[in-house]
Amino acid sequence: MKDINLLNYLSENNIDIPDGFNISVVRLPSQLNKSLEINRAKEENRHANMKFTFSDPNYSGLGDKFEWAKSCIIVSYSYISEDSSNLGFLPGRGSIARFAKEDFYIPLKEFINQIKEHFKKKNLRTAEFIDNPKHYDRLFFEQSGLGWQGKSTMMLSPGKGPWQLIGNIYVEKKFGLAIEKDYSCGSCNLCQISCPTGALDEDFILDSNKCISYWLQSPDIIPHDMREKIGNRFYGCDECLISCPPGQGVATNNNIDSSVDLVQVLNSDSSDLLELYNWFYIPKRNGDFLKRNAIIALANNPSSDTKEVFINLLKSNSHLVRLYCIWGLWKIGEFEVVSQNLDIENEKNEMILEEYQRLNEMIYSNK
Repeated sequence: MKDINLLNYLSENNIDIPDGFNISVVRLPSQLNKSLEINRAKEENRHANMKFTFSDPNYSGLGDKFEWAKSCIIVSYSYISEDSSNLGFLPGRGSIARFAKEDFYIPLKEFINQIKEHFKKKNLRTAEFIDNPKHYDRLFFEQSGLGWQGKSTMMLSPGKGPWQLIGNIYVEKKFGLAIEKDYSCGSCNLCQISCPTGALDEDFILDSNKCISYWLQSPDIIPHDMREKIGNRFYGCDECLISCPPGQGVATNNNIDSSVDLVQVLNSDSSDLLELYNWFYIPKRNGDFLKRNAIIALANNPSSDTKEVFINLLKSNSHLVRLYCIWGLWKIGEFEVVSQNLDIENEKNEMILEEYQRLNEMIYSNK
């Protein structure tokens, strides 16, 4: 029996592939298993404290998850068509990485759901994985012929570079094999050069302990040296994506403002921030973590009212907000006002006390 071509099949069944999408397929069983690779990163502590696919590597890295599945359809969606304006560099403003400007997963989910519904009507089983900790989304990418893994660890495609999201659909139908293609980064290492923290110093390896994007999503206390390197970033860092040559022709519009007024963020209710940025990964769904990010960004890119804002926030009920405001005032050279506005003697939070003592000692040691 002749192999069924996936693209022809979709066309014959009136499933149009929207602009910005690429689609391919891998036949199952594949014998692919990335569990060892994920476990190695975990053992070497390159994942920092990240959960996601690291929670259960033996399953998330497994290619052949379902005995009934005969193919896995790989869908990539190129989500960037606009560049950011320069407003993010003005005092008091923070930047949002391009990949986080809006929920770019919505079109991907809609298209994959359309494909799923088609197979459901044919009484064929499916299982989809989109940004899911139970599946390593890049597992089949190279085998599908859609692209390759870059030195940044991002999945790259010609004409798209890293500006894409990936979804996988296991389906109970056999399709013809995709044609694997020989792509590579060659001698290019612009992503490594552009990384502000050295998180990509080793080819094809990301050290999350040094990654700004990781720390801005982490529930852990951000190290002092990393706070400095975060600069005015409010959410995400995409230096390695922007520098990647295969994706540099994607952005076309420079009139989009993806910066934020950091003082406005700090004056907002945490619950309102959760709603405003509902597509962000926010630890514990606690908006105070976004305020933490805003405090760091504002301390690194202060406006004329930054000191007053931080002093007011020392009275916050959130220990997270108080802790980072202590550092923020130290950063802008106003640490002496902390003891005047925060009752240190009666402060019960150990992390705040440790932060205050550490910064106080740093000041005296430098005198």
